[in-house]
Amino acid sequence: MKNKFIILLMLIISAGFSSCDEGLEEVNINPNDPEVVPTANIFASATKSYVDFSRNDFNSGRLAQNWVEYWGQTAYADEDRYLYRETSAESIYQNTYLVATDFKAIIDFNTDEATRDDAAASGDNDNQIAASRIMLSYMFYELTNFFGDVPYYSYGSEDEDFQALSVDQDLNPVFAPQEKIYADILKELRESADMINVNASVFTSGDNIFNGDAAKWKKFANSLILRVANNLSDVDATTANSAISAAIQSGIMTSNADNAVQSYETTDLNASPWWRAFIGRTDFAVTAPFINLLKGETGSFGLDPRLFEMAAPISVGIQDIKDDNYTVSTDPDDYEGAPYAFRNMNALPFSVYSFMSSKVLKPDYGEVLMEYSEVAFILSEQNGFDQANYEEGVRASMEKWGVAEADIISYLSTLPAASEENVLNQKYIALYMQPNTAYAMYRKTGYPNILLLPGDTVNLPDNQVEAQSEDNRIESYTFESGVNGVTDLPFRLRYPQILQTLNGANRSDAASDLENGDTILSKLFWDVN
Repeated sequence: MKNKFIILLMLIISAGFSSCDEGLEEVNINPNDPEVVPTANIFASATKSYVDFSRNDFNSGRLAQNWVEYWGQTAYADEDRYLYRETSAESIYQNTYLVATDFKAIIDFNTDEATRDDAAASGDNDNQIAASRIMLSYMFYELTNFFGDVPYYSYGSEDEDFQALSVDQDLNPVFAPQEKIYADILKELRESADMINVNASVFTSGDNIFNGDAAKWKKFANSLILRVANNLSDVDATTANSAISAAIQSGIMTSNADNAVQSYETTDLNASPWWRAFIGRTDFAVTAPFINLLKGETGSFGLDPRLFEMAAPISVGIQDIKDDNYTVSTDPDDYEGAPYAFRNMNALPFSVYSFMSSKVLKPDYGEVLMEYSEVAFILSEQNGFDQANYEEGVRASMEKWGVAEADIISYLSTLPAASEENVLNQKYIALYMQPNTAYAMYRKTGYPNILLLPGDTVNLPDNQVEAQSEDNRIESYTFESGVNGVTDLPFRLRYPQILQTLNGANRSDAASDLENGDTILSKLFWDVN
């Protein structure tokens, strides 16, 4: 849309000056305002914009990062109790399409004969198209997993249900069925991986995920096929298994060197979304369910050395964490999680629960889009929850977080045998800071099975009881959902209310196909556990 407006404006300006004296054309050229924006610049802006809004404090911290109980809120518990803000759903929905137009613009520049040569200055044409298709697939996968049926765009498709991003043709696009979206995402990723020329660059600059490395983009596309197909496996095993086999043959991630990570800078302006969320605020801490799992107090595992890398001791204040000015303790007693969905959080001082570690809370924290450990866990599941891939997933996660080799060997020596429960609970740990993927996994499988759910009662640890006023101490509480009828995690987000005005008829059609209407109680087609 933005690019179309620029082109239209240029045509109007050109027509206005067509009858003027010949010398005025050069006078009115602004050398600092190029007519064609390099596609590398568009790509750099688009990937950063997407990760910025999808991983920020409202669209992640108060939704999936919160709901899968990695982090909880320190001041109030509304979103913990599923009373999420309408603005978060609206932001996820609208911003996905805004960023998608940028990736589509890159595709258009690289396919249009009039601009193809200019685009090639930023990298190989086909590789740019493939990388943009991969990012579009990534984004639409996350979007459809939040809402269900949504307007969808597919490169080169003539399917009449795929009307998104065609603003010159469809101002009110239909909502494509989620089953079709999944099938097409698998097609898009397969074609994108096959399209990539590993002997040419993707972008000569502006690629803040893989620095232009085409081979890694190919592995990323194939590994994403594993993620999407695995989520489809309970409802269409044939399609899922076929897609996974082809992806493995084509080449998937094989080590942490292949991890897809959006990089950030050390300045506040270009810092990670979580760093910016903590500028002047202290809204989140690591939850008790997650800390207790790492301490070995719940689940089937012993003390996990990732605890000391993922969280900070309770004695460390938020400023020292931000300054990376503290000594890491390896005593599990120095770590305590924030009570989740506790409506009296304001009664607790910051000193009685753990914040995230300085490995996370730093300006240049790299936001992971996908990593090798997830691939290993998917392979374990595909192979009947086999031991070798299970252990490989744990090892890869520990290496990524900087756990010492001796501690990895010690932990693996006591790791319980692979099973559905153990593999998926370990996958949950490895997905720390990738909440949307963990949220999809929980809905598909019911794991991790250590989450606090509505109706569960919690006994607070002594230090959190003693920190409260003697006149109003609460020793235990029951998780009370803020939404009637919800006894589990929400199954989806409601469509943004603004759609009732902007695309009401198509939104109503999509809502009518949901089992319980446009509510968080309606399961998506792949959620059959």
